[in-house]
Amino acid sequence: MSVSRLALKLSVGIYSCLLVIYPVGFRREFGEQMVLVFEDMAKDSMRIGGVWGLVGVWYLVLSELWSTAREQHLLAGSYFRFLRVRNCVLQAVFSLMGLVGGLWWVMRGKH
Repeated sequence: MSVSRLALKLSVGIYSCLLVIYPVGFRREFGEQMVLVFEDMAKDSMRIGGVWGLVGVWYLVLSELWSTAREQHLLAGSYFRFLRVRNCVLQAVFSLMGLVGGLWWVMRGKH
């Protein structure tokens, strides 16, 4: 599997997991469509700009994710659930960053 295909597959999987931050009803109604749109955007951006195009998509998505999810939770009357889920997602992201950084550091030292 090429690096770009792996990056795309991982990105779609991560994005799918991030949808947990939205209210359940919103995810049921729009979740599948959101994943498909994300995948299309990612493919198009990678075709034009390679992996850096994918980085651009993530920049757009992450800049909107928190505010959109917060708004949907306010509309659904579940704002406190949003705060709990947001904190769990942030812990997972920082843990993943630490893991990737640690693996990079270990692998760099073996060369």
